[in-house]
Amino acid sequence: MYSIDAYDSNGLLKPSGLLWLSMLFSARGWGVFVMAGVSRAQGAELLQLFYPHTENLYFLMGIGLPALFLMWLSGLRHKNNKMINGAWRHGRFILLSGYALDLVLQVYQLTLLRGAFSWPAAVTLLATIWLMAYLVRSSRVRHTFAN
Repeated sequence: MYSIDAYDSNGLLKPSGLLWLSMLFSARGWGVFVMAGVSRAQGAELLQLFYPHTENLYFLMGIGLPALFLMWLSGLRHKNNKMINGAWRHGRFILLSGYALDLVLQVYQLTLLRGAFSWPAAVTLLATIWLMAYLVRSSRVRHTFAN
């Protein structure tokens, strides 16, 4: 069904580039947190710029934990490892539920701002909806998590 390059050395279907992008996007709160930790002098200012309400960052970091876990599991998959493969099979549902929580958080933030338009919020909302639709509709994602 897929080219030979789409499979890893264990014969399992590798996550596609868009699946990696969706997992990275879901874990974006951790990326901001790490960037703020690396830039010690301006770390607090950086966090204040991206997330003026720190509880939103904590929610986003919580939502991103399953995506980080799935990224870690993708390297540990092996045909004979039943526990990791069992957890991997639920990855699509885990990512979709994380995206649903992220969508609820974004809509909540929009209601707090009373629908005021901002480009970063609009792009984030659009990317969330688009990547969520990709996870629902893609047969490659379905087959990747079915292994």
